Amino acid sequence: MNSVIGKIKGVTYSEEMIPVDEAVRLKVMVFKQTSGRGKAPIVFVAGWVSTIAGWAALIKPMASERDVYYVETREKRSALIDGNARLRDDDFSISQNARDIITICDHFNINSSHTLVCGSSLGATSLLEAMKGGKLKCGGAFLVGPNSEFTAPRSLSWILYLPPFFYHPVKYIVLWYLRTFRVDARKEPEQMKRYEETLRMVNPKRLKHTARSVILGRYQVWNNLETVRVPVYIAYAASDKLHSLDNIRRMAERLPFGKLNPCPTNLYMHSKQLLADINTFEQDIQEES
Repeated sequence: MNSVIGKIKGVTYSEEMIPVDEAVRLKVMVFKQTSGRGKAPIVFVAGWVSTIAGWAALIKPMASERDVYYVETREKRSALIDGNARLRDDDFSISQNARDIITICDHFNINSSHTLVCGSSLGATSLLEAMKGGKLKCGGAFLVGPNSEFTAPRSLSWILYLPPFFYHPVKYIVLWYLRTFRVDARKEPEQMKRYEETLRMVNPKRLKHTARSVILGRYQVWNNLETVRVPVYIAYAASDKLHSLDNIRRMAERLPFGKLNPCPTNLYMHSKQLLADINTFEQDIQEES
């Protein structure tokens, strides 16, 4: 039983540490049906430093009706990384995340058109990268606020050059910036609480490598985006200030089978209510195939 999700009737739970290269093993939480329900399995990849606690309201009902593989990317504390490995920024890049996801899906034999993929923010972007050119095979993708690019305001870019041990005092500056400029903490206190909880739990060294990789490496999602040849629904909320709505619309336009899925709030996109949107997405795929 997962301590955050709790016990789900008709579902077995296991955790596996999957080797994705010689020095790194990633945690995958597997929720399996004890009897077939006929719904496609879902591979779920959450955002940057996100924890399953922030997605429990969605994952629990999702896992009650289908197999779910919840993948934790390598910047998270759960990743087992050889202490002798020399970590580089590229080891935490979007491209590396994409390769990791493909390796994990191959391991579970779910790199298949019968699988659906879901993700949020950096996890959603990593899924898009993995799907380019059909490297990750799936029946479709339901993505919450994928990032098209990653930037830092000039006033905070100096943080990328600090040694990791400076992270702990600096995180309060980052939280102040989010609360003041990026999150409507009054209208959506749950979102701000999620950021506060996750930023207090991150591994500073891994966080720094990931931030430097996507920001200093100037990652952008646009290259070869047209090679994603499966249906992709992009969920967004107008109140979301962390992701550019113009770029989300542009992504949907550039994807050959892209479609926007508007949501009322950020809280909705992390709630059990989103499952209805995902199930509608699956039904649309079946009707169009």
